[in-house]
Amino acid sequence: MKEGNILTDPRNSFKGWYSTPNEIEYAVQNKQMLNPMLDLTNACNLNCPYCYIEEKNSTRKKRRPNELSVEETLNVIEVFHSLGAKTIDIVGAGEPTIDPHFKEIVNYIYNLGMTTSLFTNGIKISKEPEFVDFLFENDVTVILKLNSFHPAVQDVVAGKKGYTIDMLRALGLLIEKGFNKVIPTRLAVDTIAFKGNFKELPLIHRYCRENNIYPLTADFIPTGRTEAGMFVADVALAGMTELDKELALLLLQPLDSFERFQLRKQLREIDFEFGIEQSSCPAYYGGGICTQQIGMYVDIEGNIWPCVARGMMKKGKMMNGLFGNIRKGDNIEDVWNTHSYFREIRKHFNGSCPYKSSLT
Repeated sequence: MKEGNILTDPRNSFKGWYSTPNEIEYAVQNKQMLNPMLDLTNACNLNCPYCYIEEKNSTRKKRRPNELSVEETLNVIEVFHSLGAKTIDIVGAGEPTIDPHFKEIVNYIYNLGMTTSLFTNGIKISKEPEFVDFLFENDVTVILKLNSFHPAVQDVVAGKKGYTIDMLRALGLLIEKGFNKVIPTRLAVDTIAFKGNFKELPLIHRYCRENNIYPLTADFIPTGRTEAGMFVADVALAGMTELDKELALLLLQPLDSFERFQLRKQLREIDFEFGIEQSSCPAYYGGGICTQQIGMYVDIEGNIWPCVARGMMKKGKMMNGLFGNIRKGDNIEDVWNTHSYFREIRKHFNGSCPYKSSLT
């Protein structure tokens, strides 16, 4: 593991992702996982044009016929647990809360003594306030999709009119329940940085710091509809009006290098006001690190990947990262313990993201 400030203070992380330097070092040295990732369903009640999981030539997200069964999913969780994981990141592939087995799976994770880090659009939370109680009682950390407080931006990039209202209602219910009353917090927002929200990002960041919400702000993940870090999925806009199509194309342009530098500077200045420490090798604009690298990603079809970027870096180039498939007999534990990619990650881990341009 590389030397350096790989860890920020617990206010710059969330429960499930936060680990002390000693815990990270122990995990790396002993081949233990920290933050493995899995999918529940590919179906989604949004149709974000920038979705990194969805194929770039699809018009919208749908359930796939070969999705893992609940029994297969629980087995993956059991293997992750046996490899030392204390957190399971439920990242999609669609909206996980609409999976019919969602509660069973989360309860299973909880009974194993692990934390669920749930990436969600919050629609189910907004429609069923009692669902908040289930999440709270099962020790779930909620990472809510929030790219803008303005419906004119947020609704377009989510592919659904009225989404902003649902998202803000969900956010309010989570705050009311007290998800943000602990340190590390149990509430975060998942924000993609692009031209259309560039000027708003410091305001979102400040709001998060004022309310003990972790701001998980990053560039496009270079896969799916944002292959190579660019928006490439024009067909995903098929259901929009011509005006919304044009707006989406304008909004979803990646930041240039100067804007990225400027954003990092602005967010550092805000964090200085709050006395929040940032990592010297951050993976996110707010100075937080990524420990998902000390884990792996099993997708909805049983494929094994390094992480949700579904690639691996070799000599500065993004290569296909498919390590196998559990249904074809490939063993998660063997891949984790023996694959050269994970050996290199453990050797050189410093908290930054190998798939995105450096934020230092």
